[in-house]
Amino acid sequence: MSGRMEIVEWADVSGTGFSPQGRSSGGASPAHWAAAEAMLHEDLGQPPEGIRRTGEHPIWTLRRVPLGDRRTWCFVVQGRRGPFGVAGTSRFGFAPPGMDAYESWETGMAEVAGPHEPPAEDPPTGLLSVVLGGVLLRRPVIPIGTSPADTAWVIQRILGVLPERDARLFSWSTCLLQPPGPATSRVVSGRWPAEFNGWEPELGRAVEQVFAAGPVTKGQVARFLDDRAAEAGFDDLVDVAAHGRCLPQRRRGDVSLHELILQSRYSPQPVRQEEVPGMLHARQGRIALRDNHRSLVREWARDNPAAAVRHLRAESDPVLSRELTLGLVQAQDGSPENLLGLPTAGKPGSADWLRRLAELLTDACDRDDLLRHAERWRERERPWASYPDLFAARGWLKSLGLTVDDAPGLFPVRKDLIIEELNRHHRITSAALEELHLVRRPVELIEEIAPELRALPPQEAEALIEALSKRTTDRRSARRLQGLKTRLTGVPEPARPATPKRRRYNPLALILVGAATLVAVLVLLILAPSTGDRSELGRTGPSETGGHPDQGPYRLPAIDEHPEQRRYRLPAIDGHSEPGRSGQRRHGPPGTGAGRPMPGQS
Repeated sequence: MSGRMEIVEWADVSGTGFSPQGRSSGGASPAHWAAAEAMLHEDLGQPPEGIRRTGEHPIWTLRRVPLGDRRTWCFVVQGRRGPFGVAGTSRFGFAPPGMDAYESWETGMAEVAGPHEPPAEDPPTGLLSVVLGGVLLRRPVIPIGTSPADTAWVIQRILGVLPERDARLFSWSTCLLQPPGPATSRVVSGRWPAEFNGWEPELGRAVEQVFAAGPVTKGQVARFLDDRAAEAGFDDLVDVAAHGRCLPQRRRGDVSLHELILQSRYSPQPVRQEEVPGMLHARQGRIALRDNHRSLVREWARDNPAAAVRHLRAESDPVLSRELTLGLVQAQDGSPENLLGLPTAGKPGSADWLRRLAELLTDACDRDDLLRHAERWRERERPWASYPDLFAARGWLKSLGLTVDDAPGLFPVRKDLIIEELNRHHRITSAALEELHLVRRPVELIEEIAPELRALPPQEAEALIEALSKRTTDRRSARRLQGLKTRLTGVPEPARPATPKRRRYNPLALILVGAATLVAVLVLLILAPSTGDRSELGRTGPSETGGHPDQGPYRLPAIDEHPEQRRYRLPAIDGHSEPGRSGQRRHGPPGTGAGRPMPGQS
């Protein structure tokens, strides 16, 4: 849409009667008020008093009117009772320069009338054929035989394919509340509702008389075209309108409907992005988008996020919902604005939309994609850039299936809330416990909040430490937590008796010591004297003071003995000598040397 409409209004909002509202505020120009007043004096004035209420029937008219020294489209809304007041309302929205009929109708519905849901069922394609045939044959009045609500969507689809040159020839109304004035030469309108005829039967008959000629027939169209190819082109154009498509390049060009019919037959136009919203409101258009133009739906949602959000609130087709959602996610990734309506501290959002949005996102994105997008949305100057915004979004993030273990940055801990709850209640409340379940570094948390905490009862301090211990698998952190308990209670723990340290042995050291010991033993065995030497070293003999050699069972060898003799001499036992290694017996008194083998004896 190329701009906004300038709106002026006549109503009774203060009990002073049907009068212009806000004229003195200086919003609209005098030319706008003058143009609106001229229409009031024709056929678009105060709703007839006999029509008690317009209710669910939208009474809308789009007409080309003079505005100063130029002409423009004006979208008019009429109503009585409800939001329009007892006296009724006539509201006029003037299109900016350059806005064509189709855009003016779309903009008027959004800005002047307010959003309206499309009909549950598409209007019959026969109605589209009747209107296009009436325009083709230049009928002065073209009746649309359906309710005002359905007529609104018939007009929207007709204007999407009708050349601007032909659209300007008619006044387009969902329902005429009174016969058209003399300045209105050609009229397209829906029929009166039954209750209107009941309240104002005479006025109803007068309006019906305007359309007494009835609609054109297919035979009349065929005779006018007088060409099979042209007839096929007419049917193709009706089908394009039924799909909810618009032909911006063709309708804005300087061509007539007849010329467009011929062009439609021989040069079909590809679907453009700006045709997507109209096609989304048409059953056949939705089928075409779902089957052949999914990427176009995604691109349209990316470039028109506000309109896509409005459409998604009621979209039921899973394929179209997915494409619209993915387009919106792309738009949100690249924008600092909260296009998706994410929950924030300033705007928590409606529960219905957040529930719907969670369903859409989980259906369109896998878990890794959700994490990636959510992390993007908490970057600087994004919707979740601050901790309060993330606090507000916590419950909704959990509804997506995300947890603190998946993305700790999305679930910051409200330390101030933990401190407040513990200081106020002196125990772990449910609110505090919810925050404790999000803690990733329990030791650091205790060290940060302990200076601001009042002393806790020992059992509550124990419960707090136990709750935090479950958030860590590190034994060192668990021991440090136990050591921080006194900081929570303010009471030091009683000294425990010292436990003797268990001597720990290094297995390698034990092996080395054992090996060294074994080597030492082996060295001693190798270097030790022979068996005979060991026997003599253990004997005792006459003392140096002159003791007799027979005193005691052993004696030392005589000083004058030759070493070889000492080697082969055995100790005397009970005064008798034992045989030596040579096998000879020794004779003679002890100490005389008798019987000893001489050196060199074998």
